[in-house]
Amino acid sequence: MSNTSYVRAAMAKAALELVPPLIRKTLLEEPEFRVGYGLETDAVLAFGDSGVSIQRSKLFDAIREILSGASELNMTDTEGREWTLRSETEDQALPNLVITSNERRLTLPSFAVLSLDSAVRLRSLNEAAADANLPIDAQESWRTVLSVRPLEDDEVEKFHRDFRDTPVQMARFLRTQIEAGRSDVSSLVPASRRYFDRLVGTYDGSASIREYAAGAGRQVFAQLNSWRPYEGFLFGLYLSSHSALTTELGVERLEGEDLAGVFDFLAKQGDRISQLGAIEVGLRILPERPEIGPLIVDLVKEIRDDDVDGPVGGFKLLSALYVLVDGELSRTRLMAVEPPFYRRLASLSHAALIHRQLSNFDVADKFCEWALNNRGEQYYMQSLADMRLEPRWNPDLASASQMKSDFIGRIMIAATNYGANIKAGELHDLIFGAESGLQSFGDFPRLYFPGPLEGAEDSPNALPDDLSEMIEAQLKADEVGPSSFIALVNSSLIFQIESDQVELAAKALRLGNYRLSNIEDKLQILSILNGLATVAANGRYPALAEELRILMRRYRCDAQYGFSIEDAMRICLVASASHKDLNEWRELVGGWLTELAFGELPGDDGDVFHSHIQCLCHAVPELWVSCSKADAALKAYVGSRLNRPKLTRHL
Repeated sequence: MSNTSYVRAAMAKAALELVPPLIRKTLLEEPEFRVGYGLETDAVLAFGDSGVSIQRSKLFDAIREILSGASELNMTDTEGREWTLRSETEDQALPNLVITSNERRLTLPSFAVLSLDSAVRLRSLNEAAADANLPIDAQESWRTVLSVRPLEDDEVEKFHRDFRDTPVQMARFLRTQIEAGRSDVSSLVPASRRYFDRLVGTYDGSASIREYAAGAGRQVFAQLNSWRPYEGFLFGLYLSSHSALTTELGVERLEGEDLAGVFDFLAKQGDRISQLGAIEVGLRILPERPEIGPLIVDLVKEIRDDDVDGPVGGFKLLSALYVLVDGELSRTRLMAVEPPFYRRLASLSHAALIHRQLSNFDVADKFCEWALNNRGEQYYMQSLADMRLEPRWNPDLASASQMKSDFIGRIMIAATNYGANIKAGELHDLIFGAESGLQSFGDFPRLYFPGPLEGAEDSPNALPDDLSEMIEAQLKADEVGPSSFIALVNSSLIFQIESDQVELAAKALRLGNYRLSNIEDKLQILSILNGLATVAANGRYPALAEELRILMRRYRCDAQYGFSIEDAMRICLVASASHKDLNEWRELVGGWLTELAFGELPGDDGDVFHSHIQCLCHAVPELWVSCSKADAALKAYVGSRLNRPKLTRHL
């Protein structure tokens, strides 16, 4: 190495020590970077929890010799222990490599891609690809290389990582982690965009979930069906978070026994999302497959009987997993440029995949608490920010109780759409029964609130005349109080609200001089404020948002009600979604939050507020422009509290 090359390598090594570990790892994985700076790496391979680590170059060189015909070879691990490597391959089988030391024996992953025999390499690729459902483009990329030569040392990890980024391998990995009692956020939610693209399909520019379902969603289901009909259908059901997707999910290649097997499996070991998808598909195909009728009954009962208030049930676990996954995807910003519905589809699908792997394990409340504590804040701030683009869905609608209501509502809608398929009998009574039908287990109007993938869609329901008259009568009452807005607020998530009625609401606030009479308690006024913020967001009414800001300012300072900073911040972000334009939204959010930051912050409100702003600006970095003053003020406030000298009392 020349002196100049040595200096370049030394400078590169010094610089790498200063960058975050993930960036350093990524750079060192690039051959062009290593060659350009004269860097050499020799990784150490660790085999699970065995405690055995071996230098990669030594192991791969030994494997190449074994694959070339050597019977066995000795090597030492990083602790100096001696191991013997051999191949225990049966006739016609791919190489099965094992290492042994005294009484210990470890079976190695497949390293057939290091073989000098191209037939062995390609056979290994084909079998592994068929097992893991590796996409065709990835198969062809590796086939191009393996047909010509064995993989180089640094290519082997890329090869195996490509397979790990498949839903099939991810499900197996999660299962082993759960069985071993080992899991953290990074292992439960992979930081791999490639994995999520393979799970739910690559985003295709669709403006809505319905458009996406008819395009990329249909392609995902077709590929799964051509792979393996039974397993493909089960994997396709992970995408059942919207009825438009289950409409595209076909069963043409599933034999009767296989289809019944899917329903039976889901009743015993299924996740809630897949169970709902199977019900919707089942109701659609019931005339052609009448044998699944009793199995649909079992799945409906599973959903109906889930106790969301008791020990951890299906909906409680699904809600916690969704918050965990969506919060982590917000933190890693894997899908920062796609519409929120696409990220939520990925989050719900992966939550369903985790949920199914947990189906045979007792999950304690502590797991759900852990999930919410780890990513609940980031999830909440991201979801509130998402309302700028998809205003009809808010983060509180991910609760277990609302998820159950949403699922029951979807079953009711599917049963109505396919009513001709449901003959008199147990299934009909279970869904439509007057006293014990599904509707009696739901909470109207929550049964028909928008789902997490429908935030961008306008309500399909026109406001009934009698309800419209009630709204106007309340808003025109002589006395302005919480009761003036009840009909308007309760209708906003289900029906289309007329602009004239919203203007009446804004006028009522002004005429009342931004004071409400006959307030019963804090909960009542907080409910009305949140409801009016939702009205402003859903209908894109900035004028109402401004009136609400003044009203909030008055009651935030009223000691009788004492809204927390979290209450105030939520109302601010929901109302600000009345602006779709990023710049207008950013200015309203920034101005409102800055005003709150310079106000009274009792107790721990300052710390909480500062943490929330950090999460919010991480989700939408453009907010730093308008929130920098609020952040600086809160940082100074929190710092002053930490540095404040403690008073010592002398007795």
